[in-house]
Amino acid sequence: MPITETSYSAMMAIAVSLLAILLLRPLAPKLGLLDIPQGRKQHSGAVPLIGGLAIYLTLLLVLANHISSDITLGYYLACAAAIVILGAFDDALDLSVKLRLAVQLLVGLAMIYSLDLHINNLGNIFGLGTVELGIFGIPFTLLAVIAAINAFNMTDGIDGLAGLLSVVSIGSIAVFMLLWGQPAQALLPLVFIAALLPYLAFNLGWIKNKKIFMGDAGSMLIGLSVIWLLLISTQSETASFRPVTALWLIAIPLMDMVAIMLRRILKGQSPFQADREHLHHISLRLGLNSRESLILITALAWVFACIGIIGEYLLVPDVAMLLLFFLVFALYIGLLQNIWRIISAIRHNIANRR
Repeated sequence: MPITETSYSAMMAIAVSLLAILLLRPLAPKLGLLDIPQGRKQHSGAVPLIGGLAIYLTLLLVLANHISSDITLGYYLACAAAIVILGAFDDALDLSVKLRLAVQLLVGLAMIYSLDLHINNLGNIFGLGTVELGIFGIPFTLLAVIAAINAFNMTDGIDGLAGLLSVVSIGSIAVFMLLWGQPAQALLPLVFIAALLPYLAFNLGWIKNKKIFMGDAGSMLIGLSVIWLLLISTQSETASFRPVTALWLIAIPLMDMVAIMLRRILKGQSPFQADREHLHHISLRLGLNSRESLILITALAWVFACIGIIGEYLLVPDVAMLLLFFLVFALYIGLLQNIWRIISAIRHNIANRR
């Protein structure tokens, strides 16, 4: 597929996404898709939860013409439809964790068997040759699918964050595909990013008095799309980068999810229990406003993604990239666990100097 055709599809996605938002927004109350502030939700007024639906409808309309030349897009759209429907019902009815996980598991199985694609190797992460997963590849893939869907779902806590973090991850994947001369492969990530742009404009308040949220339908769609693209990019015959590089492209959602689940488990709580201990919540409590927190976390995500891109381009050994990731992750957990002690010490030193 020529790059010009891919660019045309991306531009079409922007227009279709904008139209979808304008058509769906007034329907939100009738569909029960309104986010009403209560409990942990501190926004003002009832906000339509139609961003995810608009993004999916855009993908469906723009990519439908390409299914005949790339059947994997049809499988993707079918799996994405199931996740979006699940998310929309969750937005409206607040479904149980067990039901959400069950549907996510079924979608993961559909992904694996529709494409005959799963995580069968982890690369040369120990420096002793490629690590093959064999029969463990399928359960490992299912775990990765559920982890990705919920990791991005957990980032949807301040305006624009889930959307911009997905731009970092999906944009980085598109960069690799374009660098290695795979414009046909880059169609899905580029159209997805284009479909996100109108949503971000509404969500971030660039269009006055028209705020929308993506809802669970949108954040789970993002997670599914990211893991789908990572599977295509690391495990298929047209792989664009090594498995270890994938860790860097989703570093912030992945580290935040694992860190907070570990904290909940150590406290004797359910790992899926909602709270206000995510990275974006901590940055807000440190005194940053939501826009400053958004910029800081997105910038950090880009730094990690760039480390992955540079490491892949320079062919830094897998084991070195993995050890560096674990080091950064350990520093991340240590910083979050001791952030208030560090802040207190800094403030004490400043006070003493005065």
